[in-house]
Order: sequence, then structure tokens, then C-alpha cells
Amino acid sequence: MEVIRSINDIKTLPESCVTIGNFDGVHNGHRILIKKTTDYAKEKGIKSVVFTFANHPSNYFVPGIIKNILDENEKIELIESCGADYLLNIPFETYMTKMSSQSFVEDILIEKINVKKVIVGHDFTFARKKEGTAEVLVEMGQKYGFEVEIVQPIKVNDIRISSTHIRKLISEGKMDEVPLFLGRNYSIRGEVIHGMANGRKIGFPTANIKVNKELVMPGCGIYVSIVKINDKNYYGATNVGFNPTVNGKGLSIETHILDFEESIYGKIIEIEFLERIRDEKKFCSMDELREQLSHDVGYIREKYSKYKLQKV
Repeated sequence: MEVIRSINDIKTLPESCVTIGNFDGVHNGHRILIKKTTDYAKEKGIKSVVFTFANHPSNYFVPGIIKNILDENEKIELIESCGADYLLNIPFETYMTKMSSQSFVEDILIEKINVKKVIVGHDFTFARKKEGTAEVLVEMGQKYGFEVEIVQPIKVNDIRISSTHIRKLISEGKMDEVPLFLGRNYSIRGEVIHGMANGRKIGFPTANIKVNKELVMPGCGIYVSIVKINDKNYYGATNVGFNPTVNGKGLSIETHILDFEESIYGKIIEIEFLERIRDEKKFCSMDELREQLSHDVGYIREKYSKYKLQKV
């Protein structure tokens, strides 16, 4: 897959089928759009293109208002895994807020992408002040000679799959429901950094990862997790919260990795959230905290040890 990061870097592409959207999460609904795009392109012998933005458009207007489900590298990896030929990962900048729907179609879709078909969701909007809609795109297609397919909402248990709903589930700690919509467990990558070492003092050392403030955070609590280190997976007990027992000063993500004793400071690891066990709470003593952690780890071993982990 070729990744293009600027409109100006797009030389006229071969004839193509394109899907357009923010694609945060690359969730089950997004995957349907991308699959339709790649399938059509293969059928017609043309190229498949995913057009997305490197930053969420809402964050251009109000910085930080939307928390991402994926970081940029993960998003690119997942889209590539879907089989697209090209990814246009374009920064949403001032010029996009001023571009008319006609200019978007003429200057980008036709002149640069050489589009033969566009596939979008039912709620798709584009151009300045969202003047372009899926229906407007259909009219433009009739005028300029390209096909438009509008994909209707995909639902699970009568709930529409959307990044907004997935963010809500994550922030509420409902990790058992996330895969129904996201298509996989929610995970966060981060560099292992030094913490306060309180866990080590009571026999439960933890790997603390640097918090990416641009990502949606799981609700505070203790989670069963899978920790991906190099090419191996381990079970873990992950705490997301503020460490009230030791008067923590900020949000942290720290994981006690079962059956693991190596030093991994500075390494990038991935925490995959499986299940929320309990709320975070302030304990009266470190002994009480140790007892609870022992119970948490025992629960994980009893429920999950029968499931053998595969290599990454």
C-alpha cells in the first residue's frame, strides 16, 4: 500500500474506486466500506483508494474535543491489512474548510484520484460547512460520470456501529462489548516508563506506559489484559486510574504482567483490554492493596489460564 500524506503529493492516480471517511478505529462498519472498495477495484481491474484525514476534523476546530481510538501508525497498519492499494492520509487544514463541494469533486476526486466509483456511508459529508452530502455526491457523479454507492448503517443488537458509540463503551470500561462493534479488543500501545515502584514493594511489579492524551482512555478500574511484548503475549492485570492508595498525581496505565520478570523500560508494548474486573479504590493500607491484587491475579489465572496465548 502506498501512503500519500499531502494533496500536493498526489500525481494523477490510475483509474480508481475510493472510499472516504475519518475511519477512526477502522471498525466493522469501516471495514465493510473498505472491502466494498477493494472488491470493486479488483473486479474492474482498477486501484482501490482510502481517503482519510491524519487528524480528526472536529479537532481542527476545537482541539482535543475528540479522543482517537487509534494512533496514526495503528490506523495505517489496519487499513493496509484491509488490502487497499493507496491510502491518502491527508492533514485536515484551513484550505479544507474553504473548499466547495464542486472543487473537492473536480480538483481532487476527478483530477487527482481519477475516480470511477465512490463508496461512502449514509451520513457522509464533505467540503466547507459540510455542504456536500452523500446525496450531493450522487448528483455530482451523474454530472461528471462516476458511480456513487451509499452504504446504509450497519447495526449490532439494533445499535448502529459508530466510532462515537465505541468511544463511549471504552470510556465506560465495557470491554466485553467493544469487539462487537470494533471487531477486535481495544488496545493501547505505549513506551514503558519509570513509575513510583509501589507495586514492586508489595510483590506486584508493574509496567507503566506513557499515556497518549490524544487517545480515548478506558474508564478507571482494574482490567484483565493481554500484554504484547516483542513476539510474545502474556496475561496481565491492568490498572487505569489515579492510584488513590498512594496519592497518585495523574492518570496512569500500569500492568502487572503474569509470569514475567524482565526489564522492559523504554520498550513499546501493547495492552489489549479483555474485561473490567472492578473499580479502582483507595485501600486503607498497602497490605490491603496486596491482598486485593492477589485476588485479582487469582481471578485471571482461574478464568483465563485455560486459554493458551498465541505468539503475536
